[in-house]
Amino acid sequence: MKIELILLLYDALVGGKMISRAEFCAEHSIVERTFYRYLREIAGFLRAHKSVYIVDVSEREGAYFLKKV
Repeated sequence: MKIELILLLYDALVGGKMISRAEFCAEHSIVERTFYRYLREIAGFLRAHKSVYIVDVSEREGAYFLKKV
């Protein structure tokens, strides 16, 4: 399940979607702490293999997205 959820997050980010933490957690029955761990895994992958991208957050909307730096 962990790998599947990380891949779902990654796919959504690469697809240009914004991911609402609250909605993702509710939809997949995970806690916020797990969501943040999964995002850290993705951020680590991006640093190692696609360093022109970072996971950023829109504070106003509470949503995460992929940003080119």
